[in-house]
Amino acid sequence: MSVDEGVNVILIAIDTLRASHLSCYGYEKSTSPNIDKLASEGVLFSNCFAPAIPTHPAFTTILTGVHPLTHRIVCHAGKVDLSPFIPLVTEILRDRGYVTAAVDNLVRTGRFARAGWFARGYDYYLNSGGIVVISKGVKVNADKVNSLATWFLDWFHEKHGDKRFFLFLHYWDPHAPYLPPEEYIDRFYKGDPTEGDLEGRLKKTLWGREACLKGWLGRLIREKGIRDKAYVDASYDAEIAYVDERVGQLLRKLEELGIEDDTLVILTSDHGEGLGDNDIYYDHHGLYDWDIRVPLIMRFPQRLPKGARVNALVQQTDIVPTILEIAGIPIPEYISGRSLLSIFDKEWRGYSAIYTMENTRMTKRAIRTRRWKLIEAIRPDIYGRPAGHLELYDLSKDPEEEENLTDTDEDLALSLLGRLEKWYRATLKGKGDPLIEQEISLPLE
Repeated sequence: MSVDEGVNVILIAIDTLRASHLSCYGYEKSTSPNIDKLASEGVLFSNCFAPAIPTHPAFTTILTGVHPLTHRIVCHAGKVDLSPFIPLVTEILRDRGYVTAAVDNLVRTGRFARAGWFARGYDYYLNSGGIVVISKGVKVNADKVNSLATWFLDWFHEKHGDKRFFLFLHYWDPHAPYLPPEEYIDRFYKGDPTEGDLEGRLKKTLWGREACLKGWLGRLIREKGIRDKAYVDASYDAEIAYVDERVGQLLRKLEELGIEDDTLVILTSDHGEGLGDNDIYYDHHGLYDWDIRVPLIMRFPQRLPKGARVNALVQQTDIVPTILEIAGIPIPEYISGRSLLSIFDKEWRGYSAIYTMENTRMTKRAIRTRRWKLIEAIRPDIYGRPAGHLELYDLSKDPEEEENLTDTDEDLALSLLGRLEKWYRATLKGKGDPLIEQEISLPLE
């Protein structure tokens, strides 16, 4: 069976999964043995970034291959819809004879209808349901996702075994609130959860006081007496371990059906999660690396090397063109990204810089090179920084982004700002700036 005739595609997205908490990305705790195995059988991209956060901007980018400044979905739960002239990869693949399916809940109907473009191009959109949680996410258990995914794979194998499929799976488990079975927490936490100063730490910032203490963390403190931040962090790791086991179940299903060698498997995330880093607790705003650096793992033995690790700077826009090239489909000119196969063909060495933005909790944009990060506040943020505030970090010496060097290296900061502005204007091509035209969609209330 040739690649053009026989490649299936499974795109696995684990919401709110920061790359640095996966064992295969260097985390010291064993959170992800099944994902680690997938990486050992394929390619792990060490430096993949989200051009915009959080969920809606990131997933629109993942599924179109178009940069957010072009597709203009820069807010989560915002008021702007994706242009019908920017197709999703599902629409491209369905036109080429693929059976397309999703197990997802990004699309909501009824009174709170939003984000309808995420259902475009699917023959079967299996809405996994769930509960509305912080940041207007809709959290659902990984077992529910797997039950629907398994049903589709069995049905497809029986009814359409001679065709190709594209399957998008959206897992939510690492998203707050962290609700893993207790036995998973026990793997990562051995202390006394009633001892510590979690509440005191949260009170130090407006976000901690208003969003955390008045939300699910406040209930955890009041109702269960949780005081140790390490317990909450362990719960996040436990959610990763829980969903990792379900990813393993899914991969074994491919083996059972005998289609693992004919299936391109891609695993990624929309964004990471703040666990107190930069004083941001249990949410995903800020353009720091713990938020915008996401896992990207691909396995397809017919075209991708085994056990490779790529350190080049890549981004979510590159997922769609890679899928299309492996499927033997021409890459449309409007796509912003590059096929990652060009790295292995030595035609390309990755980006010299990543340009990223957010407009949900606050409005910021950033340029990230291999060594430097510059973040610019477009509007005042919830941490007291005014519009125009700059943050400059030397990632080679300060990977945690704790020491702002703007005042000590002003020339470099202004040089990077000029580079950011030049790229920004060239990409907008005279159109209005969506970060200015669209108000933040989820202000702190």
